[in-house]
Amino acid sequence: MRFRPDKNQIKWGITAFIVIALSILFYFFVFYGGRFVGGLLGILRALSAVIYGVILGYILTPVLNFIEEKILFPLFSSKDKSNPMSVKRRSNIRKAAVPLTLILFLLLLFGTVMIIVPQLIASIQSIAASMPTYINNVNEFITVHLADINEEASNYINQVINQIYEGIDNFINTKLLPSMTSVVTAVSKSALRAIQTIFNLFIGLIVSGYILYSKDTFAAQGKKMAYAFLKEDTANKAIAECRFIHQTFTNFFVGKIVDSIIIGFLCFIGTSIIGTPYPVLVSFIIGVTNIIPVFGPYIGAAIGAILVFMIQPLASLYFLIFVLILQQFDGNILGPRILGSSTGLPSFWVMFAIFLFGGVFGLPGWVIGVPLFAVIYRTIARAVNRRLSEKSMDTDTNAYIETAYVEEGKMVNKRDVTDNRFNAGKAESAWKRILGIRNRRKNNSDKA
Repeated sequence: MRFRPDKNQIKWGITAFIVIALSILFYFFVFYGGRFVGGLLGILRALSAVIYGVILGYILTPVLNFIEEKILFPLFSSKDKSNPMSVKRRSNIRKAAVPLTLILFLLLLFGTVMIIVPQLIASIQSIAASMPTYINNVNEFITVHLADINEEASNYINQVINQIYEGIDNFINTKLLPSMTSVVTAVSKSALRAIQTIFNLFIGLIVSGYILYSKDTFAAQGKKMAYAFLKEDTANKAIAECRFIHQTFTNFFVGKIVDSIIIGFLCFIGTSIIGTPYPVLVSFIIGVTNIIPVFGPYIGAAIGAILVFMIQPLASLYFLIFVLILQQFDGNILGPRILGSSTGLPSFWVMFAIFLFGGVFGLPGWVIGVPLFAVIYRTIARAVNRRLSEKSMDTDTNAYIETAYVEEGKMVNKRDVTDNRFNAGKAESAWKRILGIRNRRKNNSDKA
């Protein structure tokens, strides 16, 4: 007679196998984690061109959708609405939309490089060449304006600035110039890495074309796998979660990029009007740092103010006032109109996500932390609400603010408790009543 294990034995066997496998993986990760991370980084470096292509294709997907839905579909679709567009015609439209999307991206990139980059380079070179003059300007400003107010503070600030200047000069003469051989070697390696990065970006641009053309096929293959290996209800939930993740990241990144471009352009106009030195450079800094949620505008304002203060100390005050007004406009008018509630995170959790992912991943974590944590936050919230709904309890968070305890599925308000002090003794008695109710329900179910 052949032995046939029952379902429970199979389930426990699979569980034991998973536990043992995870234990082995945990042991390997703890004692050989460096090799694992090194191997993973090696794989990522080998696939860097593909990764660039996937990221670029994902960013350009809204542009492709806009070209297809707003331009090509109305242009080539049949006037008879009852006659749907054929698969072949849709494929031909996609073949035309992908090159148009990439050409538009390259034109915008080329225009940005040709207009902004030369001015940025000229500004940086001018600042580097005039650095001693700017330091003297700061010293003179402090001497003239602060000496009459507090001579000790003025002398202390001058001393600190002189120490910084001497430290820079000492670093150049004693460390940088004697080690020019190693500096040249490091620059050569950096140049080679830059060439490799440019090559990977070029290959990534080609890969992004394939990603854009086949994005619907990739989505369909993902759905096939979900329905093949998961139950129907579980697969539907997984696909819905993927749609939410895609929508959250797309809305956040596209909205942030558009918002930052507008803020940078408005900053350039404003700084040009008020006479801020190097308006292109400071506006570029403001626009780039604006991509970082919450703290980005303050980082950009601080960097720009320090730069302007070195050139024209009094102009930095006007610059800060203008940036403050601009950020108020962005935070209260422009940002909400463009971004809306793209993440749905409360303000506290936005800052929490920035600190957490920024501390772990650095600058990229500052950018992706908010939408990534929004996905985690929503997943936990949905799980909590689902369990509460199974218990026929309220899922509204505000309903629990004034709740003292829950008895038989009903929430008891703090004001309805007879003794307003509701001390630990009453809490213990309420808990005993709940345990008694649970025990009675369990006994009744066992008898049934």
